Amino acid sequence: MVTIDDMARFSIEAPRYTSYPTAAEFSPATTATDFGAALEEVGRTGKDPVALYVHLPFCRELCHFCGCHALLARTPERIDRYLDALSDEARLVARILDGRRAVGELHFGGGSPSYLEADDFERLMTSLREAFRFAAAAAISLEADPRTTDRRKLTCYRRLGVERVSFGFQDLDDGVQRAIGRRQSAEVSLRAFETAREVGFGGINLDLCYGLPEQTEATFLRTVSQVIALRPDRVAIFGYAHVPWIKPLQKLIPASSLPRAELRVRLMASARTALLAAGYVAIGLDHFALPSDTLGRAAATGTLHRNFQGYTTTKTDALVGLGLSAISDLPRGYFQNARTLAGYQARARTGVLATERGVLRTADDLLRGEVIRTLMCRGRLEIAAIERRFGVRFTETFAPEMADLRRLEGEGLLRLGAEAIELTPLGEAFVRNVAKVFDAYRRAPAKAPHRFSMTA
Repeated sequence: MVTIDDMARFSIEAPRYTSYPTAAEFSPATTATDFGAALEEVGRTGKDPVALYVHLPFCRELCHFCGCHALLARTPERIDRYLDALSDEARLVARILDGRRAVGELHFGGGSPSYLEADDFERLMTSLREAFRFAAAAAISLEADPRTTDRRKLTCYRRLGVERVSFGFQDLDDGVQRAIGRRQSAEVSLRAFETAREVGFGGINLDLCYGLPEQTEATFLRTVSQVIALRPDRVAIFGYAHVPWIKPLQKLIPASSLPRAELRVRLMASARTALLAAGYVAIGLDHFALPSDTLGRAAATGTLHRNFQGYTTTKTDALVGLGLSAISDLPRGYFQNARTLAGYQARARTGVLATERGVLRTADDLLRGEVIRTLMCRGRLEIAAIERRFGVRFTETFAPEMADLRRLEGEGLLRLGAEAIELTPLGEAFVRNVAKVFDAYRRAPAKAPHRFSMTA
């Protein structure tokens, strides 16, 4: 069992490693031309289905704590123009892929995808199905704001093939909701969950957030207990990162209202303990799933995968991002779309790829990325398998890292053998600490070090 002392001892700044290299290494030197070549390569060489991510940035209002790329909707015309741009981009990307690989997974993120009216969402789904060839069993999921979700929309999602919905609860305490500018009552959140079950959703995830203003151990544990009583299929618990120099809206949250480090650790530790005691399985660093859920089964069978959407059961070498600020994860590298609405729509309207920045992977990036992903998804790295796949001698290639691995072994995070590196239960909870050892960019001295969220 992970203790509060453990969480305090191993809490460090580290990337979440939904990619390697991380977004901190993205540069405008990677261009739309690079993205086009990478897309063409994906269409020409691979056989597995590809994944799609569609970013829908609009919200009814902007919450003070939010770290997402979100915008106020303002007018229906603004949404219309954006949906037109999405359709244009989808057709362009699909033309380059040339229909040679089906879509096996589609995820709508935001922002608040549920802010769209049902008719607008159906229009979007129609344009995507017209542009791309979907696999018969394509997994489709959507993030939803309980405040903008109703029975009509949920029924529409199910009819259009959406199988999973993820609700942002954050915290069910009214005081915390007021402090983050969200104005979302517990009744609204619970009703959205119950309605989703009633219309047939068998896969529901609930997002919680710890480290928010005005949270106490008692109030957050009460929220976790209410969530457990609902018996969602998955629960994700994210730590709030207070970065007002990056997200100016967070300046509305006084730093004095945030839980101090010791309380922050207790919030996560008590939540983790409660979920495990209720029969949930810990998935990587911040996800929990019922053993019967597909994510729980994938973790048990060693088929878990990880990309910019976090943990997923769909293994693919290609995730294509559509929309404002969306990121594509392809074998050749990572490519991010324009991050301003005007910039993105101008590119889409003129028929050019919307790439604004990214990073091309080197051979060393591919090797280290596979090591990090394997540890984060399976908790065990077979050294011989890495040596065969990449043609390296592990202990020679990672000679500088071996001392750090031995130190982490002494601290109880892993077992280091001649044949494998295996995380302990403690190491699984702090897998980002282990992954960071293999991050060449974090090991190198930086002129201006990047700030990352804490591992606890």
